[in-house]
Amino acid sequence: MLTRRSKRNKDKSTVGLVEVVEIIGEKGSVRKKALLDTGATRSSVDVKIAAKAGIGPIIASVKVKNASSNVSATTGYTRRAVAEARIKLRGKIIQTGVNIVDRQGLPYAILIGRDVIHNNFLIDVSKTHKSNKVGDLKHGKK
Repeated sequence: MLTRRSKRNKDKSTVGLVEVVEIIGEKGSVRKKALLDTGATRSSVDVKIAAKAGIGPIIASVKVKNASSNVSATTGYTRRAVAEARIKLRGKIIQTGVNIVDRQGLPYAILIGRDVIHNNFLIDVSKTHKSNKVGDLKHGKK
């Protein structure tokens, strides 16, 4: 069945699950591959990348529920600092608040959440993956 793109979607760029993004701050910018995650409310940036780019200021802190080992066993939540950042993806610059967290040991130092995806991008997994299998990431020019 063929479907037409809605008027709302025609202004959105189509991206894959993994894209090169640029984190822009007061000290400069950092380009890295990032995972686009529709299950994440807010984007997250590794603390080292945040420091190198000079993003900020810290504008808030948020409680985040996740399954990582640093989550408090009693509450199920952890606190994270939120800083102002500019994220460039596919030529579009979006200013948003991002969680600052140690993402060492995770596959991607940057996670792009719905705060950036919503109203800006459509995700097409075939742009970055050869099939629906785990570990089938395409290694093309990005």
